[in-house]
Amino acid sequence: MGNAAAGAARGDVTTAGSAWPQIGLGIATFLWAGNFIAGRALRGDIGPIELNVWRWAIALAVLLPFTVGALWRQRAILRQHAGLVLGLGVTGVAVPHACVYAALRATTAVNALLLMSLTPLLILVGSRFLYRQSIHTHQWLAMGISLAGAVFLVVRGDIQALLALHASIGDLWMVPAILAAAAQALLLKRSPAGVAQSTLLSASIVAALGLMLPIALIFGKLALPSSVSSIAGVAYIGIMASAVGFVLWNRGVAHAGPSNAAPYLYLMPVYGAALSFLILGEPVHFYQLVGGALVLGGLLLARERRVGLIPNGIRSQ
Repeated sequence: MGNAAAGAARGDVTTAGSAWPQIGLGIATFLWAGNFIAGRALRGDIGPIELNVWRWAIALAVLLPFTVGALWRQRAILRQHAGLVLGLGVTGVAVPHACVYAALRATTAVNALLLMSLTPLLILVGSRFLYRQSIHTHQWLAMGISLAGAVFLVVRGDIQALLALHASIGDLWMVPAILAAAAQALLLKRSPAGVAQSTLLSASIVAALGLMLPIALIFGKLALPSSVSSIAGVAYIGIMASAVGFVLWNRGVAHAGPSNAAPYLYLMPVYGAALSFLILGEPVHFYQLVGGALVLGGLLLARERRVGLIPNGIRSQ
């Protein structure tokens, strides 16, 4: 179903012309930028797998009171799409975040953000080959502008810094994270009609936790950090960056389509710079203004419907 009625039936934001899906995508990436900062702060207190298990266990606890009824009523549909649910659990919950947390232990934030900036390009290319979605010249241009802004921002305006980057074990951890994140956005196009995105997310978390818990018990421990600040960081990651952020992101992707949602990922370094200023007291530099302007300019171009950037059939099906 490619209309507003389909979105309403799925429990998502309704009208095709509504700005709420785009607003949700922007809020989701803001919350994920906060997750990046919290994850960096927690890297010495809790292991990547353990942090990811606690993250999604908390998120599930937040979501279940709202979704347990739908999960039970729609259990037959979810069983029919068990492969999709498992795939979303692996690509959206289990793999990418544990890999990012592992990467941040061994690579710089510059390397990690540069590599993560490849995700929207993979989504765009994947949409073209998997769904035969037409990609207009303006879409490529918008993606290129946003990518240039993200690169300019994370290298702090010093293009020579690109030449100084070198691969590390942390960079290699980012490869499965990027591939999984792109795959998750593409899989959301196959979401079953009549199942709300929050319900589908809850089911995929259950599937992912079933995979992650044995691994965490074998290779690590599940004890939470002892300090109040660390517990607060885990709570933020579980509630805001996971339960809230992914419901908003999944709804936005279901409405706008993966290729139109992808450029919003470039907002993460912009938000990161703003949060660093507000929380850490770091000053705003000229390169941040230039990079942020390029990212936002690309997003505005990508949202311009009058030049046909949102092809027919891109809404949820």
